[in-house]
Amino acid sequence: MNFNNFSIRTKLIFLLSLSAMIALSISMISFSFSILSFQKQDSITNLTQLARISSENITASLTFDDEISAKNILQPLSINKNIQVALVYDLQNDLFASYVSDKNSFKIEKKLLNPLDTATKHFDWNQIGVTVPIVLNENIIGHLKIISDTEQLKSKVIDELQMMSVVSILTLFILVFLAFKIHKIFTRPIFNLINIMDLVARSNHYDMRVECENDDEFKYLYDGFSNMLAKVQTQNEKIEEIHQQTRDSIEYSADIQKAILPKKENIDKFFNDSFVLWEPKDTVGGDIYFFQTLRHEDEALLMVIDCTGHGVPGAFVTMLVKAIEKEIVAKLIKSDYDINPAKIMNYFNKNMKKLLDQNDKNSISNAGFDGGIVYINKREKVLKFSGSQTPLFVVQDDVLQIIKGDKQSVGYKKTDIDYKYTEHKVDLFKPTRVYLTTDGYLDQTGGEKGFLYGKKRLVRLVSDVFKKPFYEQLKLFQKAFSNYKARSETKDDGTLLGVYLDLGEVYDRK
Repeated sequence: MNFNNFSIRTKLIFLLSLSAMIALSISMISFSFSILSFQKQDSITNLTQLARISSENITASLTFDDEISAKNILQPLSINKNIQVALVYDLQNDLFASYVSDKNSFKIEKKLLNPLDTATKHFDWNQIGVTVPIVLNENIIGHLKIISDTEQLKSKVIDELQMMSVVSILTLFILVFLAFKIHKIFTRPIFNLINIMDLVARSNHYDMRVECENDDEFKYLYDGFSNMLAKVQTQNEKIEEIHQQTRDSIEYSADIQKAILPKKENIDKFFNDSFVLWEPKDTVGGDIYFFQTLRHEDEALLMVIDCTGHGVPGAFVTMLVKAIEKEIVAKLIKSDYDINPAKIMNYFNKNMKKLLDQNDKNSISNAGFDGGIVYINKREKVLKFSGSQTPLFVVQDDVLQIIKGDKQSVGYKKTDIDYKYTEHKVDLFKPTRVYLTTDGYLDQTGGEKGFLYGKKRLVRLVSDVFKKPFYEQLKLFQKAFSNYKARSETKDDGTLLGVYLDLGEVYDRK
């Protein structure tokens, strides 16, 4: 049992009661010794006085050698039931007269009966002995020795101790009772403060003032707590103001980030059908997608990018990527050469490393992205793809094909600035469905065992739904991911984009 685990009330009552018990115990021990000492001295004094009176009365008997008279003088000692023996010795230490009590159960030490032992007093727990001289005309003519038992002494001591025990027990009960009452004086302010602290914790209101009725140390404690509440309230107001400013800034940043996303109608105008699932983990995110027609309305560039991090840091990187993308698009529109997504990926890699000074291994920055770039030319019926840690899912003739991207991220310090990304081509002579996703969905944990969603589940899902209209596919993708994630925390931003191209027929939209 750990004393530290008890409440303050219990500890205080225990300590007050223990202190009272210790004080009473010390008092009882001291009083017991005092009683014993007093009764001992009183018994010796009384016996000595009796011996002196008897010695004065027996002087004449000893002077005239009247033994019978001496015995008669000693006989009244029988009135005192505690006197065991009275012995009269002459000057030659010969026994002259004696008195022996009728009691026959007592035993007297031989030392006490020795006539040569003329010690004035002797005391032990069984017997008291006193010796007084018998004097005539200031001359000692003998001595009288009286031996008494200690029954009367013991009886008085026991009576005194019993009375003291009763008084002590009553006193202890009173002190324990007072301890239960007195502890409230000390604990009431503490428990009041605890209740106030609990109220503050539950209500989150720090604008209250705590008053103390006592003008003692508790007042300083209450005043200190009140001052602390006031400081917390002031700090909370400042934090709330800063939080609101930050929140407003982030929400405004989210508006800006949404503004740079392509308009859904432009995507729908270019493709037979499409859907976009874009869900930042926070208000803003590190995932972004781009769509832009180029030199004519049948030529376009589609990108899905997963930048470093999420939230505000990720959003900053998306703005940098957007700036480079705008530069690339501007150059492509003015060009007359074949567009190569792999070269676009190379351009992103070099420019990000240069802009962020990440060609130096000691750079404090280490940002980049993974993603896929798709170039589509409907006139030439060709699709070109280049991926950085990102696959492209292509469905033609009801067969799902996975085109893997390069295992090299873009822009990071460890990425080779001269790395050459791979270009893949897909003919568009057949109806084609294309899906691009960031790892936010693939790496999402969930299910019964908390495993990653993974590429295999995504492949099965695409295989199950690709024939359905894309608005319906969007709902099925959302439901599948939501059910799998369940109560698990969202790990990252997620983007899933699907488009459909049928350059030979008009797609029947439902």
